[in-house]
Amino acid sequence: MSDIYEYRRAPSKGPIWLALIGVILLLVAVIKFDMTELVWLAWVAAVVTIAWMLLPRPVSGIRIDNDHLILAAWRQPRPIALDDIAHLRIEDASLDTHVTIVYRDGSEEEVFTGDLPDVDTLIHVLADRGIPVREVL
Repeated sequence: MSDIYEYRRAPSKGPIWLALIGVILLLVAVIKFDMTELVWLAWVAAVVTIAWMLLPRPVSGIRIDNDHLILAAWRQPRPIALDDIAHLRIEDASLDTHVTIVYRDGSEEEVFTGDLPDVDTLIHVLADRGIPVREVL
């Protein structure tokens, strides 16, 4: 197999929209209800929202080729050789999924699940490359 699998997830714009709605509500309170004591709060919230919009938000995700699994591929790439991986262990808790890489030497490493695709896709992509996934609950 010569395909390269890439999973990218753009950062959410939800918090920015929430902050913008808060600024608008503050401005409505100042204008409609004549709450002039909140003008400074509206200005501060607007400046913080604009600064937040200008901050870089890195893309999260992984990249898998025939030789390496690259964690945090677009932030701080860290390649792991597929030959070093014995299997992946997935534990499905009630609200969160925990993914652990188990190496051939017996050591384990927890993986940030925000970088990973859904479990079914991850299982399929790794199975194509000969990496088993165990303990899917």
